[in-house]
Amino acid sequence: MAALMAALSAHATACADMTAVPPTPVPAAVEGASVESFVTADWLKLDARLFPGPQQRLVILLHMYAADQTAWFDFARALQAEGREAVLTFDFRGYGASDGPKDPDRIGLDVRAAIAFARGRGYQSIALVGASMGGTAALIDAPQASVAGVLAISAPGQFGSLDAEAVVAQVRVPLALLASRGDTAAAESLQAMGKLANLDPGCLVLYDGAEHGTTMLTGAHGVEVRRQLRALLDWIWPQ
Repeated sequence: MAALMAALSAHATACADMTAVPPTPVPAAVEGASVESFVTADWLKLDARLFPGPQQRLVILLHMYAADQTAWFDFARALQAEGREAVLTFDFRGYGASDGPKDPDRIGLDVRAAIAFARGRGYQSIALVGASMGGTAALIDAPQASVAGVLAISAPGQFGSLDAEAVVAQVRVPLALLASRGDTAAAESLQAMGKLANLDPGCLVLYDGAEHGTTMLTGAHGVEVRRQLRALLDWIWPQ
């Protein structure tokens, strides 16, 4: 009987462990940034980091599907150290300490909430820099968001129900697309969207290798990619 009771107790404990609610992620502090949050139109609270800089200008960095905002932290700190603009990163819904399940089809709401948050903090000139899924979202929201410019890295023309190819020709602000030649799908999307938007060849930047999204910033051509992004931001905001 004692052995049976012990077995039942162990089984009950195992079942309880299987049904336990995982702990809610706690926003982590990042050197040089303040922990922030904002709420989307469908009432999800998103976790963000604001790297302060000069008022008026702000870069919003949008992460890719297989990463989160931490993939941008090193680049955000580098931009902050240059002192030309502030930087905002955040986790899309379902990532990190942000509310909700992952839902790429609705991340446009997240981008718009980030822009509203930035404007509420006094940043009136905003550039969107997105990697992969984040680049697609940036391209889609740019025509309505009154942003200063868009830089999209390895952005698919379509991602789920997101269709950047359908709207890229409507982007009327400085726009540049970057990708790796060996990242075939991203390189093909770059060429297709460049043609649709009638972009100057100088706004279509291809690198050797197959790195995708933010991994381009740390790969074999990482130094070149980061310098190119800096130059493109200076194109958006001439010094």
